[in-house]
Amino acid sequence: MDVYRTDEEQVEALKKWWQENGMSAVIGLVVGLGAIFGWRMWQEQQLLQVEAASEMYQQMVIAVRDDNDPDQAQKTAEQIHNNYESTVYAVFAKLLLAKLAVDAQDLESATVHLRWSLDNNQDESLQHPIRLRLARILLARDKSDAASNIIDIKQTGQFGAAYDELRGDIKHHDGDIEAARIAYQQALTKTLASRNDISVLEIKLDGLGRIDFQ
Repeated sequence: MDVYRTDEEQVEALKKWWQENGMSAVIGLVVGLGAIFGWRMWQEQQLLQVEAASEMYQQMVIAVRDDNDPDQAQKTAEQIHNNYESTVYAVFAKLLLAKLAVDAQDLESATVHLRWSLDNNQDESLQHPIRLRLARILLARDKSDAASNIIDIKQTGQFGAAYDELRGDIKHHDGDIEAARIAYQQALTKTLASRNDISVLEIKLDGLGRIDFQ
């Protein structure tokens, strides 16, 4: 049995529903479409920003690698930082600036660039390399306490050996030979397990004397 017995009743019911709900339905539709198109526009805008930042970063690399023009690289990096700070290329630009600063023996500027990179990086694969690089620069500046604090983390992933080796360097710098020897030995054990090159670690250990853990 039909809910409405005649076409006229169906039309009247539709008119009544529209009077009661039509405006809210239109508003809901507009809001929904606005959200969809707004999200798409935001995604497109983000993609355009990434593409523009990528192109500028390539220009920066060329300025360093091919043109040997660190001043131009610096200018391009500033543009990336000012206009595309939220992209990963801002981090890449800062890392390249840090390298240029190290090459120029400007370790203080390198520290600034690396700290910014560490604080603003969202790419998990870059976290450990940035952290380790920053700690090495701090150690080179005789700031062993700051370097030690930077690498004082529990989750080191596949970089465990690198962290242990750097801890050994810090302890050696501070004159704690026993702690340095232990850290180097731990790094050597992890490096052997990963089948990576152990020559540098062996040189460091030979200079301090090895420990037999057996």
